[in-house]
Amino acid sequence: MERTSPPTAVFGPYDQVALDAQYDQRTLVPDIEPYVMRWREESERLRRDLDCRCDVPYGDDPVERLDFFPAGRDGAPIVAFIHGGAWTRQSRSESAYPAAAVVASGACFAVIGSARVPGVTLETQVDQNLRAIAWLARNAASLGGDPQRIYLLGHSSGAHITGMAVTEDWTRFGLPPDLVKGAMAVSGLYDLEPVRLSARNDYLGLDAQRARAMSPIRRIKEAACPLVVAWGEGELDEFKRQSRDFSDAWHRSGNVCETLTLADCNHFDMTFELMAPQGRLMSRLCGIVLR
Repeated sequence: MERTSPPTAVFGPYDQVALDAQYDQRTLVPDIEPYVMRWREESERLRRDLDCRCDVPYGDDPVERLDFFPAGRDGAPIVAFIHGGAWTRQSRSESAYPAAAVVASGACFAVIGSARVPGVTLETQVDQNLRAIAWLARNAASLGGDPQRIYLLGHSSGAHITGMAVTEDWTRFGLPPDLVKGAMAVSGLYDLEPVRLSARNDYLGLDAQRARAMSPIRRIKEAACPLVVAWGEGELDEFKRQSRDFSDAWHRSGNVCETLTLADCNHFDMTFELMAPQGRLMSRLCGIVLR
């Protein structure tokens, strides 16, 4: 009787098929369009109903634009949102949905636009978001914000970029090293090595060296800003593991990190907790920004 060899492990306990499934949101949520539709409709409504400075350029490329929702008072903190979409989907047009809750809390809100992979490299996409944050800091006063109170919020691939931003050396931009005063990373990925080994690398095109350089968990430093790492129990196991590992590493480096797990949420439901001041994620974010 012929014996078949067990599948070869590619990363941890996962063979290639299992690893690909762990980095494919369709494994648990086959149809994300209802979520995207809700984000889009809410974003369009808020741009109509709230004071919004749309299409503000932070760079020369036509995609380098942000939408800014002022708090209506001078010297307010600024929350910059980095949206998700697996680095390849969504844009700022569907991603203003946290604006009402942030503005109601007394803070300004900015949603950052950037180019998408694979049209650009991941490094370019990250750099665009970093430059947008730097632009917000330099122009905060003219926008009614406080350059000493810049905070970040990121979901999914936006949480990965948030991780890159809170581990960035901001002196490279001529800005204070403690530019970011706090951040919330929701349902993100922080180690790109298993991502590189998965089917996602078909569009990311990372090698081992670039994956390491683009992994926030490899860049953590002491005296970093306070961080909240959040995820849902309905997420893929690898997303939950990566969130736990990143928060643990943040703690081990002597930094302040709080974890927030929502038992009744999947990867996409988490965003609904950012749409109202009483949402579990939004109320915790406001506690950081307005403390």
